[in-house]
Amino acid sequence: MPVAARVARRHAVVVVSAAFVVLVAACGGSGSTPGPATPIPSGVVVIEAREYQFTPSTISVPAGGVTFSIRNAGSQEHEFEIFKGDQAVDEVQAILPGLAKDATVTLAAGDYTFVCKLNGHDQLGMKGTLTVTGG
Repeated sequence: MPVAARVARRHAVVVVSAAFVVLVAACGGSGSTPGPATPIPSGVVVIEAREYQFTPSTISVPAGGVTFSIRNAGSQEHEFEIFKGDQAVDEVQAILPGLAKDATVTLAAGDYTFVCKLNGHDQLGMKGTLTVTGG
C-alpha cells in the first residue's frame, strides 16, 4: 500500500476513534435520576427544550425577578409553563423548533414545577422542578 494511502487510512482511524470516545463520554449518564439542582445566582436561566425533556430539569434560583430563556432544540413545537401547586404562574407558548423565547417572572420562595403541556408532552416526561430560595 502506498505511503499516502496508509497515512490517510491511519488518519481516518484516529478521527473515527476520537469521535467514538466523544460519543461514549456524552452518553455516559443514565438520565434516569435528576442530578442536584443547578444553582443560578441571578440573571438569565437558559433552558433547552426538546422531545420530551427540559435541560436542566432541576433548577434553583433566588426569590425575586428571574428571566427564563427557553430554546427549542427539538423538532416539535413546545411551551414552558411554571406552576406553584395547581396554579399557573407564567406561560410561554409557541416555542417553535430552532427558536428561543424569554419570560421574566417574579417568584416568591417555594417549590414550583415547569412543564410542556402541549399535546401531552408532560405525560412523556417533559417537566422539571424549580426551587426558589430566600425571600
